[in-house]
Amino acid sequence: MAESGQELEKAAASAKLSSTLALEGSPVAVAFMSESPQDLRHWRRKATLCIMVQSARRGAAFYCSGSSIVCGGRAHLGMAPSPVRDLEDFLVRREKLVASKEAAKHLLDLARERAPNLGSYLAFSPLEKAAFTPEVVLFVGTPLQIGRILFLDTFETGEIDTVHGEPLCSGVIAAPITTGKIGISFLDAACRAFGRYKPEEMVVGVPYDRLPRIVASLERSVAGSAKSNFVLRLLPKVINPGGSAAG
Repeated sequence: MAESGQELEKAAASAKLSSTLALEGSPVAVAFMSESPQDLRHWRRKATLCIMVQSARRGAAFYCSGSSIVCGGRAHLGMAPSPVRDLEDFLVRREKLVASKEAAKHLLDLARERAPNLGSYLAFSPLEKAAFTPEVVLFVGTPLQIGRILFLDTFETGEIDTVHGEPLCSGVIAAPITTGKIGISFLDAACRAFGRYKPEEMVVGVPYDRLPRIVASLERSVAGSAKSNFVLRLLPKVINPGGSAAG
């Protein structure tokens, strides 16, 4: 039986996931906090959330307040009003993400519905170093790596239980917390530019209480390290459909 999310050994889980999935960087643990934590460095400079995720992925552990977040992400997470005065107009005229204010309103209304409003502070850490209990764990990876995570989660239940949302902060932090589903983000152009994500990268946010079953499936699922006899028999035919007449 899988461990509960509270009992998961984070360092061992991070090592197994990173090794099996060949992740670049660490899974990122994220949690809301009502008070500033004393055992984490305070992120003081102004930055976007997509930059903060990359920093934690590369090894930094820290917390931030809504005032440190310079994008609409702080509003999407319910931490503070957006620093952009007219965000709908910004998305249409400056960012050119949507065609009209009506489209922008629809996008923002969905993000507001998912805003957790759980605290004034947000903690980030590589999963293996997290001194707090995460609410969601973020994975940055290729479609192949992300697909494997989804199938590892599906291994025991047969249920693909996901939600897609943009921008990143709404899709992979807010949505997994408020819906309990794995959140998927393909990263909009601004997020990719600020966070310097590779063209082939995307992100998923896994609710922490679902991580134990993913880890437990690593050695039993073909999405992890298990070998599928069917795939092994099929692979030569995929590589060489016509067979080898020459022997």
